Amino acid sequence: MPPANSNPNPNTEPFETFFRGWLVRQEEVRQLLLQATTERDCDKAREDEEARLQGLIGRVVAHYAEYYKAKLRVVREDALNMFEPPWFTLFERNLLWIGGFKPGLALRLVRNYVTNLTEEQTRMMEDVRTEMAEEERELAAELEKVKTGPTMISLVEMATRGRERSNGERDEVDEQIEIVKLAVETLVECADYLRCKTALKIMDILNPSQNLKFLLAITQLQLRVCNWGLQREAESRNDNGRH
Repeated sequence: MPPANSNPNPNTEPFETFFRGWLVRQEEVRQLLLQATTERDCDKAREDEEARLQGLIGRVVAHYAEYYKAKLRVVREDALNMFEPPWFTLFERNLLWIGGFKPGLALRLVRNYVTNLTEEQTRMMEDVRTEMAEEERELAAELEKVKTGPTMISLVEMATRGRERSNGERDEVDEQIEIVKLAVETLVECADYLRCKTALKIMDILNPSQNLKFLLAITQLQLRVCNWGLQREAESRNDNGRH
């Protein structure tokens, strides 16, 4: 991974450009995590390497913090972009939940890839799951209100009138759009907060070796989903080219 001062500044470049570079660094992060996990599984790690391990975990957390900081800027510019992000493939967009992965996915990754939880850790994970699931339901209910509320219905109705709208009607549409954008912005920010909060609570429960496996599972899944999406789009282009 490049040194911190060589990372692009997410505040001064288009998000799509930032995201492409971030994915390159994501692969570098994955390789570091894979190497560290392999060494610990082979008992090559020594006690004096704990500081190095904690440094790597902190580096991964900072990598994701960089993404969410850049994403927040985009959300506040135009939150509606988060429901059809052009930097994701169609396959990735179909998996989105309020602009990102469902918070519960993090717990499923722990269940599938971290197999040596203690009884106490298992109990604490269940507490996190219960709290997270309730907040997920609340956000899903708010999203449904935005989708089916009178503001959204009015937007659809007024949009069908096209160029026949008067200046006053155009002003009303613009005002309604801003109301929807603000509602969606709040939802995405709350969903991102829940995603980050859930992941950090999980990491507080896990020990360093377990966190390596958890973070490796997250990075690998994201890269695989991205690659699957790119592969599907390439296959679709090839099929269309033959017809």
